[in-house]
Amino acid sequence: MVKIQKLPSGQLVITIPKLLAEYEGMKKGMELEFKKHKDGFILEIKTKKGG
Repeated sequence: MVKIQKLPSGQLVITIPKLLAEYEGMKKGMELEFKKHKDGFILEIKTKKGG
């Protein structure tokens, strides 16, 4: 389950299950982009080129 948490600073943080992150090759600091979809959102994983 993906969770949204609120930090003491007021910033919202999305927590993704470790198994899903590993399967998709997600690493700390990666950028994700949310795109609006008729039924919600689509999450696009941005990868840095050349690195």
